[in-house]
Amino acid sequence: MKAIIKIALLTMLPLWAFSQQQGAVRFTEKYGPFNSTYKQENDFAKREVVPYPFVREADVMWRKVTWEIIDLREKMNLPLFYPTDTIDQRKSLINAIMDGIENNQFNAFKVPFKLNAFEFDMANVFRSPQEIRDIGMSSCTYTPPPPDPPVQITVRWEPEEIKQILIKEVWYFNSKDSKLHNEIIGICPIREYHPVNNDCERDTTITLRQRLFWVYYPDVRNYFSKIPVYSMENDKPMYSYDDLFVYRFFNSYFVQEANVYNDRLITDYVTGREAQLESERIKQDIFDFEQDMWEN
Repeated sequence: MKAIIKIALLTMLPLWAFSQQQGAVRFTEKYGPFNSTYKQENDFAKREVVPYPFVREADVMWRKVTWEIIDLREKMNLPLFYPTDTIDQRKSLINAIMDGIENNQFNAFKVPFKLNAFEFDMANVFRSPQEIRDIGMSSCTYTPPPPDPPVQITVRWEPEEIKQILIKEVWYFNSKDSKLHNEIIGICPIREYHPVNNDCERDTTITLRQRLFWVYYPDVRNYFSKIPVYSMENDKPMYSYDDLFVYRFFNSYFVQEANVYNDRLITDYVTGREAQLESERIKQDIFDFEQDMWEN
């Protein structure tokens, strides 16, 4: 009986292997004209958000709201700035955000006039993506060589001008698991640009910065979880924008913390080297709080 089973298995094995080969799709076909037949093993369309640990308000024994700047020119943060155009479903952070807004995935909120105002008031929602495109819009007159007449040109912000990202977040200590946790509240792109004069020429001697809008991070998480981020160590997409922000795969520095002085910026009371030291102090205070909980 055993011999019969072995013979049957040996007979069916080549047929099974052949059928598997017939239904298989070569990995290299994803780069060809019939790439739609390639079945991705790491399908980002099915990705889900990184689960947060369960926490009760009563278990939060300490918390602090802070603001950090992610400079997109730093090497570690380049995956947030590139690609300037969409490549293989990969998008820069600003293009991903704008695509989500245009597809009604989430709302964008106007930047408040006061730093301590609540950014996510529904009365401050932009009504259309065009309103966002028109932020900081200016016009100038270009005078071409004669006999062509002068031309009025409208200047709007470009994705390449987004050089920094401001994130608002909350740090809290959960007494149930005795751990320090961090959750992002909102994201604000910052435009860095040279203003245009009346003759449509950039004044390179002046550099201006402008906060464009806020997005409420809990609203964008599901959308971010389906957008791959390029890894500089591996071309295979390994993580999404949600992974990047939740696991903090970026470099940043503190520019503000919740305080009694109307939540003022660090640069409102110190500058230069002192501002850098103050940023490090906020970071160290957060780190020391968790460490001090474990001291005898």
